[in-house]
Amino acid sequence: MNIEGFYQPPGRAAREAARLFLENGQFVTLDTPESQTRFTLSEIDVSDALGTIPLFLTFPDGSRFVPADDAAFRHWLLKHRKPGWVYRMESHKRGVVLTLLATCLLIVFYVYGLLPWASNAIALRIPTTIEQNLGRHTMTLLRASDFQDSALPPDRQKALQVLFSQVTPPSLRNDRTPVSLKLMNIPDVANAFMLSDGTLVLSDNLVALSPGDDALAAVMLHEMGHHVYRHPMRMLVRSSLVSLTLLWMTGDVSGIGDTLLQTASLANELQFSRGMERDADDWAIAEMKREGRSLEQMAQMYSLLVAKSQKEEISDSSLPDWLSTHPAMQSRVEHIRDAARQ
Repeated sequence: MNIEGFYQPPGRAAREAARLFLENGQFVTLDTPESQTRFTLSEIDVSDALGTIPLFLTFPDGSRFVPADDAAFRHWLLKHRKPGWVYRMESHKRGVVLTLLATCLLIVFYVYGLLPWASNAIALRIPTTIEQNLGRHTMTLLRASDFQDSALPPDRQKALQVLFSQVTPPSLRNDRTPVSLKLMNIPDVANAFMLSDGTLVLSDNLVALSPGDDALAAVMLHEMGHHVYRHPMRMLVRSSLVSLTLLWMTGDVSGIGDTLLQTASLANELQFSRGMERDADDWAIAEMKREGRSLEQMAQMYSLLVAKSQKEEISDSSLPDWLSTHPAMQSRVEHIRDAARQ
């Protein structure tokens, strides 16, 4: 039986017409314009049969042959070689369903089991020098944008530093990356966030919005909670692991691969952030109780942030909970007030 097709010499992209002689036994003969070579079927690597994708043969020297009549070659091959497991799985609906189910379970385990565990384990073992360098680099980027030194009166800045010192638990004063407070003037932003090196950035607008020192203490402790759990580093590690996983799966980050990479990384970070906010809230509540501070002021602070966000064009309250980087503020306020009653 003769099969026409295309032959690709080893190490070359050019193709040339060739012919394959299929014998009744375990032998095939490749006839090219330059030579005629006989092979045993065991010497040839035949690609897995996936749907209607044409099969191709790879010879010991790396050359390839693609049959023009794929159906005829498949018919001959099935008589002389047992099909691979991929073909057998694809040919049985039960196998396809089981494979799909196993893949889904593996993805769920990776996202909700292995990924959080690995990101936490790696983040806790990252050297302090890396955390500090990342923090300094982030601060440099902030200063290059609209972030400026605080415009609050010197006495108020000094009082906030004293409050920060009083609020800081003893365990954090001797941490491998001790926390510090950096007051900054961020136009039209009432916010606070923790850098990887333990620097807590507090905006002037947030200070002005606060109803009292206990409210500011709650914000400080919430951000310290992020530092205790190493949330900034865990987010960075987890996002990197997701990116590396998708790079491995897609082979590159061009075109659709790049789009999938960015979308999956964004969804991963959104989900992880909600969990981080809940953990930091619980840690702050426990410290507020230990220090005898008012949880009502903490709830008031969150309520004021809700009211402020409702005045902005894009806010947490205008987004569904699954698409928000923070859990719904109102549910957090209720959680704080429930903790105050306990």
